Amino acid sequence: MSKKSELKGLKVAGSIIVLFVLVWYHALFQIDLRKATWFDIVGTFCCLEFLYTGLFITSHDAMHGTVSTRYHRLNNVIGYICFSAYAWFDFRFMHEQHWRHHKNTGVPNEDPDFHNGRSIGFFSWYLNFMLKYMSVRQIIKLIIWVEILKSVLSVPIENMVVYMLLCGLCSSVRLFYFGTYVPHKPTVINGKFEQTMPWEKSKSANVNRWISFLCCYHFDYHWEHHRWPAVPWWELWEYKEMRMKSVS
Repeated sequence: MSKKSELKGLKVAGSIIVLFVLVWYHALFQIDLRKATWFDIVGTFCCLEFLYTGLFITSHDAMHGTVSTRYHRLNNVIGYICFSAYAWFDFRFMHEQHWRHHKNTGVPNEDPDFHNGRSIGFFSWYLNFMLKYMSVRQIIKLIIWVEILKSVLSVPIENMVVYMLLCGLCSSVRLFYFGTYVPHKPTVINGKFEQTMPWEKSKSANVNRWISFLCCYHFDYHWEHHRWPAVPWWELWEYKEMRMKSVS
C-alpha cells in the first residue's frame, strides 16, 4: 500500500468512527422518542444503521491488515475499537474465524460463515451464522454496557432498544445478506444444492459503485474481495471495474 493509500485508509476508518460516535450520541442522549419528529427518529435510525455496518466493514479491513499496513498495532487497535463499538465482539476471535472462512470457503463445518450443510434457507443460515460468532463473554459485556448506559448515564431503555438492538440487528442482516448469503449461496440443480462453494464460485453484484457502496460498502463485490483480500473496501470498486473490462 502506498503512503497515500495508507493515509486514506486511516482517514476513512477515522471518519466512520467519528460519524458513528456523533450519530450514536444523538440517538441515545438527545432524542426523546415520545416528542421527536418522525424525520429525526427514522433518519437517525437509517444513518446509524449504515454507520454500524461501516464499523463492521472497518473491523473487517483491520482483520485483513488494510486499515494500516505500516502500523500493525494501530491497525489492530482500530479493529478492536470498531468491533467493541459494534457489539463487543472479540477482535482476536473474529480474526481467527474470518481467516478460517477464507481458507475453507464454502466447506460445511469448516467455514464458519457457511450454512450447516442441511439447509440453505435464509433464516436458518442466518441463525447458524450468528450463533457461531456470539459468545458468553460477549453477552456479559453487552449486559454490563447496557446497565452502565441505563443506570449511570441515564439513557432511556427504549432508545437503547431502537438504536442499539434494532440498529445492530438490521446491520447484521445487511452484512449477512450482501456479504455471505448472496455471494456464497449454492446453486440449486434438480432440487439439490451444491455441497461446497469454493471462493472461485463466489458471486459479485453487477451494480455501479454508488449502489454497491449504499448496499454494503462494496461488500457485495465479493468475488473481488476473495480474489484480492489485501484490497481495502474503498478500492474494491476499481478492481470490479478492472475485472469487468478484462472480460468484456
